Amino acid sequence: MEVTQSNFKDVLPDIEEGIKNCTFLSIDCELTGLKTVSNYVNAFDTPKQYYQKVIKDCREFLVIQYGITLFRFDESTDSFKHKSYNFYIFRKPMNKYIQDQRFLSQTTSIDFLINQGFDFNKLFKNGISYLNNCEEEKCRTFLEEQHRKRKESFSANTNRDIIPIPEENQEFVNEIKNQLERFLITDETEISLPKCNAFVRRLIYQTNSQFFADKISLETRQVERERILFAVKINSANPEDKNKVEQTKYDESVKKLEDFIGFSKVMRLIVESGKLIVGHNVLLDFLHTIDKFLTPLPDDYDEFKECASSLFSKVSDTKYMASSSPFKEFVSSTVLGDLMDRLGKTPFEIPQYELEDGAQGYSLKDSKQHEAGYDSFITGLSFLAMWKFLGSKKKLLNKEIFGSDGFNLLNSYLNRICLMILTDQQYLNLAGPDLNPSRDHVFYLSFPREWNTNNLAQLFSPFGKHYN
Repeated sequence: MEVTQSNFKDVLPDIEEGIKNCTFLSIDCELTGLKTVSNYVNAFDTPKQYYQKVIKDCREFLVIQYGITLFRFDESTDSFKHKSYNFYIFRKPMNKYIQDQRFLSQTTSIDFLINQGFDFNKLFKNGISYLNNCEEEKCRTFLEEQHRKRKESFSANTNRDIIPIPEENQEFVNEIKNQLERFLITDETEISLPKCNAFVRRLIYQTNSQFFADKISLETRQVERERILFAVKINSANPEDKNKVEQTKYDESVKKLEDFIGFSKVMRLIVESGKLIVGHNVLLDFLHTIDKFLTPLPDDYDEFKECASSLFSKVSDTKYMASSSPFKEFVSSTVLGDLMDRLGKTPFEIPQYELEDGAQGYSLKDSKQHEAGYDSFITGLSFLAMWKFLGSKKKLLNKEIFGSDGFNLLNSYLNRICLMILTDQQYLNLAGPDLNPSRDHVFYLSFPREWNTNNLAQLFSPFGKHYN
């Protein structure tokens, strides 16, 4: 199912119910870019060094499409029911709350998506917004502070101490007071006041509270890159009426904030569910998921592992699985499309699967590679084929393989994320210490600037592989 801002609210309850009942879910992301030139990963980097390089990419590029497929084993039919969601993700400007998000992209990534038929018009016009927890907290604090200030401005008998107006600010404050007096005898309902710093705005709020508390309400708004103070006429002198109006305005702002949280609500449901999450070559998708929709990625590697494992207790990377025993004996390519083809043949078997009643999803005939929803679907099928292979070797029935005890078959693969390029079969271990392979056989050499890769290959060919 395609999900945009237009139908997100309507679909969310179905998504929540699906997450609650699923056996596992698979994910995939489409991004505006993959890596910056400065973040070159060395084949002998440690997982910690690898992480510290790729987090810069995650902070600079955006998720623009997110695919989720929910798989539920139905013992009564001995098959998996599934349904897929293809979310368009794009945060709209939030002038009052936080600074606009920068849109960094790689032309190669954008051109690739265009050639795959990606609808950028749909993305920009109707993408679903999102906020991580820090951004949401910042927005809520801002709304509450504005709400408090406006309520205080209704009463001249405020309990706060009066701040003496410094001599250098007196003339400016007097001019604002005169401007407010002139405003009251006009037909205008609101006006903007001259730009000023936070301290002077505080003085203006104080002045308004002293002289115009029952006539004018002040509020600060973000206009482009500036914070501008606006004066709004109050229609009623009754404090109770004014408070009701202000409460309504605050409630509407909170409701808009809920809309801005958007897709992050889906990720929070997944975290709360504790369900197994499956991805293919999932590191970047996993990092972006945490950073964009849950909490900012920490700089410290150990802190990241603690954070990630507290959010997601069970993660499986099908690329890591396919690269490990016993699957690597049968799989020549771990590229997702190639892997799916191989796992559809002997000695593997994809369990029976069908759409949930009334749901939308994909079939292998669709061939919509690089649409996030479709890629999440075939990632899930690949995982099922490998999971069934492990159970079949023990001569287990499907209900035993895919039941609660069947997750024990996956213990050797859970929470181990493939790290591309690195040698020594290294992986990022979310559930424990990383591998610490010996580097005694590794020599770091310098070479003339004019040499290229071919020169190195020829020089070291008698001794085996080389990495530069």
